[in-house]
Amino acid sequence: MIVRRIAAPPDAVLAAAAEPITTGFADPGPARIEDGTVRWTTTDDIAREVERIADVRPDGSGSIVSLYAVVTFDLPYFGLLFRPLVGRAVRRSLEHIGDVIEARASGPPAPPEPTRPFWAGRDPIPPRRAATVAAICAVLFVGGYCGSLFTQTLDYLAKSFHATDANLGVALAVTRIGVLVGLAGSILADRRGRRRILLVSITGVCAMTAFSALTPNLGSFGALQVFVRGFVQLGGVVGYVAVTEEAPEGSRAFLLALAGMAAGAGFALGAGLLPIADVASGAWRLMFAIGGLGLLLLPGLARRLPETERYASMSARAAGAHASELVDSTYGGRFAIVAAMGFLLGLFGSPSLQFTNRYLSDVRGYSATGILWLRSITQGVPGLAGILIGGRLAESHGRKPVAARATLALGVTSVVFFLTGGISLWVGMLLATIAGAMGGPAITAFNTELFPTEVRGRAGATLLAFSVVGAASGLLLVGYLADPLGDVGKAVALTCVAPVIVALFLIPRLPEARGRALDDLSPPEV
Repeated sequence: MIVRRIAAPPDAVLAAAAEPITTGFADPGPARIEDGTVRWTTTDDIAREVERIADVRPDGSGSIVSLYAVVTFDLPYFGLLFRPLVGRAVRRSLEHIGDVIEARASGPPAPPEPTRPFWAGRDPIPPRRAATVAAICAVLFVGGYCGSLFTQTLDYLAKSFHATDANLGVALAVTRIGVLVGLAGSILADRRGRRRILLVSITGVCAMTAFSALTPNLGSFGALQVFVRGFVQLGGVVGYVAVTEEAPEGSRAFLLALAGMAAGAGFALGAGLLPIADVASGAWRLMFAIGGLGLLLLPGLARRLPETERYASMSARAAGAHASELVDSTYGGRFAIVAAMGFLLGLFGSPSLQFTNRYLSDVRGYSATGILWLRSITQGVPGLAGILIGGRLAESHGRKPVAARATLALGVTSVVFFLTGGISLWVGMLLATIAGAMGGPAITAFNTELFPTEVRGRAGATLLAFSVVGAASGLLLVGYLADPLGDVGKAVALTCVAPVIVALFLIPRLPEARGRALDDLSPPEV
């Protein structure tokens, strides 16, 4: 509770409280005044309901104002993380209300209008939409965890299945076939809806991951991982599409950033549980069994994950939409640009990700512990901070400038990382991590915002295919050039020209989406 003594009679204080007040978070609705008590109710910003109350009592020639709030908050899955943030924002709003009432009633200078909390996006997020995005983030979190396990446990799999490096390489390559699952499911999302496909994806991911814990050999394990990878990609494509469709215009990139953080947190959980695999031979299987526990989320997700409002309102036309809209005169140009971006970023990103540990070990002489320390310090917190900052900057400064500058910085700093040693290697990885994370929300927004609702799933599926082809091309290119150039670092450094091309020549040709309604930015063809 906040108590203020104001040098004005109660009638003046109540009159001041009756005028509209802006607080920067869950702005109070119209004041209701009865028996010296003012109530403002808000139901349009993350919390299901925020009721702010001011009790005004006479105090000699002045008044005593007691301000407090009752918050009804039931955000699913991530409520524990956001509840204290909401509580702090509401308390700050009460302090501001007290300042405003005092200024209006007794004459001190009016306080400056408060800014919206950093973590809440630029536009208010209605509670229903916040709950939907939270449910989607839960799907992405589970997918991030299950999708990380094959790579995380590679050495333990080799020992259990007596597999050679060549065997593991074949298994990793075969899992790329899973893109077909992602392609087919993402296309179906335009006909069957986002909700149904997301539920199918988490069911498939968890079931196939759990079955992977029981496999007797690398062949059967690899076959199941094809479907794990496919369902993870399916959930990612459709999940980001659904977030885009649910988000307010001024908070789309920021909510896409939070969705990316959820997927990244799932990946980090896989890394954090890796010590389980050291407990005993075959203990890695427990990590996969844990992934199967995600099936317990299904009943709650089925209740809490509605169809996106945008898809539901346009589903009649969606059933008759044609993929040709992606290559027609309206959207063909932007689709070609975004597809080229996906190919080039895959050409760079996949070898950069896959060969980093090998480069550090073989070229720079890092031990496994040294690699762990390097990645923990330069990629953990800096990556999360970069995603949040990039999401907010994409809302305030625009997708194009943020994406272009971050992608250019990613290419340049990655060259530093792959061609130098010592402190410059650490600085290169740190800056590349931050740059890549900052550009991520805007790049993701390009993939979803620039196409109409009716074909947004098909667009995501086709863009995924271009990205996979780019990734495969990059891996082949680096593998072929590593020996002639002398080491894998120099080969990966050559691919860094790809993000530079994206930043300088492709991103500037796209339309700016900041603050624009989806139907204005990507209207359906009629």
